[in-house]
Amino acid sequence: MLFGNAPVSKADVVDILIENEIYDSQDFANELLGDAWVELQRRNTLLGDGYPVVIEARRLKARHSWSKNPAHSFCLALSLAEWLPAWAQQFGRDYTKQGELFELLVAESIAKSLPDWSVHPTGWKKTKPVKLPGVITALCDWLGESATGNRDRWTRNSANEAGLDLVCIRRMADGRPGIPLYLLQCASGVTGNSSWKNKLRTPDLKTWGKLVDFAVRPKRGFATPFAFMEDDFRHYCLAVDGLLLDRYRLLAPSTASTGWLSRSTSVRICAWLRPRIRELPTAQTAVVG
Repeated sequence: MLFGNAPVSKADVVDILIENEIYDSQDFANELLGDAWVELQRRNTLLGDGYPVVIEARRLKARHSWSKNPAHSFCLALSLAEWLPAWAQQFGRDYTKQGELFELLVAESIAKSLPDWSVHPTGWKKTKPVKLPGVITALCDWLGESATGNRDRWTRNSANEAGLDLVCIRRMADGRPGIPLYLLQCASGVTGNSSWKNKLRTPDLKTWGKLVDFAVRPKRGFATPFAFMEDDFRHYCLAVDGLLLDRYRLLAPSTASTGWLSRSTSVRICAWLRPRIRELPTAQTAVVG
């Protein structure tokens, strides 16, 4: 619906569920739709006018084109890959670019939502490949910490960034340690046979404690384009044991402006999205997020 610009009614969705034998009873299908409408209303409350879907009593319609809020459209498309694997795999199995774009989105989201925080990217990139020794050196310089000298003992030679994509800190005016510090994994979704759920406990804080002589043990952070029901969100928080940034936390800047991403990141995300949107399944099998 969001990518196709055609409104979707409850009756349309019920017909699709029955015709595809997902449900054999209209009562069960309507019950599902009732729960879905409640969840969509909750998401609308989180983003206000930044939410791209207008929710009416019996139908949904797009508030604006997908390109007006590329951050939301990108997160939704990344999430759809789990439910539409054949569609996602049309574009190859190199997921490096989507990972880089998602890291940019996460970094810009944190900068907008937490303007007093500083963000340092560490993730390996094809365009700027840096092996682990270089990552550690740059990180220590940025933090004002020292490396432990135990890298060869605790990591493999092939390691790029040891599961670490972004580092977030809240600096104090005195420049000393003992400040909030998060090591973040940015999991852009299903990549080949690897699920984002396999990364919930990365980066490994024990490993990084062997690589950097932190004055204070850091906390873990995890960013994902998926949106969760409340019970699932709580369970994933427990697994991460730190900061969990789901789709709607990442999209929080949309409450002020749908165009909060930098122009360069928006252009790159839209270029990534266009061919994928053209090949999306028809409205009969579309998923609304």
